[in-house]
Amino acid sequence: MTILRSDNEPNFLKIASWETPATKYPLSKRGRVRLKRKPYRRGFYNMEGVRGYDYFTVKKPIPITSLIVDGETWMVDDPLHWYGMQDLAKAARGRVLVAGLGLGLVIHGLEENEAVTAIDVVEIDEDVIDLITPLIKMKKTRIINDDFWRYLYETEETYDTFILDIWVYDETGTTKAGYSMLSALGSVSTRFPSAKIYIWGIRDPKWNPAVTKAPCYIETERRIAELLEAEA
Repeated sequence: MTILRSDNEPNFLKIASWETPATKYPLSKRGRVRLKRKPYRRGFYNMEGVRGYDYFTVKKPIPITSLIVDGETWMVDDPLHWYGMQDLAKAARGRVLVAGLGLGLVIHGLEENEAVTAIDVVEIDEDVIDLITPLIKMKKTRIINDDFWRYLYETEETYDTFILDIWVYDETGTTKAGYSMLSALGSVSTRFPSAKIYIWGIRDPKWNPAVTKAPCYIETERRIAELLEAEA
């Protein structure tokens, strides 16, 4: 694993205004799934080392679109997720398999990447597919309604790049990310040993090229306190 050094000076990304393709999605609903839009208000929000930033700052409210499934937020188009997904898309090559559709953020980037020849997205939830796919330009993209694990072991297709965003939760809602990510990494690398594997949520550029800096949370929290005190 590559260890990113965290410099002592935290980096803040200033967001003055905000718009992604999802900003223009109509606030519609399909079955158990709906789109919601609410503002991120003035404050500091995690960037997790994406593009070298620890946090992004908002001076005035910005619109954030969320994918809601059974009342729970599955995905948002905030700066962390939008920029992160675009950087994963830029790193992809050849035939790409994406695990999970979400808001389709990564598809926008993959469609524009000339080094990507085909995009398969495996999504198990039909309501998500019915709601999101009409909202995305898909010239190279095929949506496959299936369980990712079953498709992984049964498909006869070949892939050059995998983009995985698989999180597992226990009955208390606690993330068991290590288990899910290691399972995905092991399964994909065994089945497709020559493929590049990118995993959202891992703070290691080998697996997540969106991350270019180890977040320095302790120093960041101190700086935030200082900034808030200065503005008071």
